[in-house]
Amino acid sequence: MERRDAIKYTAFFMGATLSASTISAIIEGCTVDTSSTWAPSFFSTGEIDFIREIGETILPKTSTPGAKDAMVDRFLDTVRPLRFSKEENEKFKAGINGLMEQAKKDLGKDFVKATPDQKLEWVNTLDKNSFDAVKGKPDMPEDEKPFYLSLKSQILGGYFSAEIVAKDFFAFDPIPGKYEPCMPYEQVGRAWAL
Repeated sequence: MERRDAIKYTAFFMGATLSASTISAIIEGCTVDTSSTWAPSFFSTGEIDFIREIGETILPKTSTPGAKDAMVDRFLDTVRPLRFSKEENEKFKAGINGLMEQAKKDLGKDFVKATPDQKLEWVNTLDKNSFDAVKGKPDMPEDEKPFYLSLKSQILGGYFSAEIVAKDFFAFDPIPGKYEPCMPYEQVGRAWAL
């Protein structure tokens, strides 16, 4: 499966599971600090390194920007304390730390120190197991779903709302022309960012 197809399908399937807070943050837009002196204010350095690496494993740089280019880790560090309750944030941090421990156990080392191939294999296994769990029990309550799905949906939300992705990957026009509901895709050229 091509990376773009994987992103398209994942975005389609994850769209239904994005929380109202995540959608609100994406719609309103959050400005992240892009300076070279940036330091995380919500997550610990270890947590932010994990988020950065798992994000880049899910969305690597190819002919399109990767999660690191889109500064997804900074997006999450900005959005989490603004959009989620203290209880939700504590649960999210516990989920991050749980995944970090699981990776250390499965890989025999910290996720950030693993090779790119080891990271990809671990994330692919985690992805498959998480989706299989939900597929096996479609009526699973939200709080029982694997934490990885929540993290992945927020990484995707941060990625697709990043300026570099909107301007460099999608066609972008802040003042679009007239509305034409039915036009050939060949005329449009690429998908459009909001």
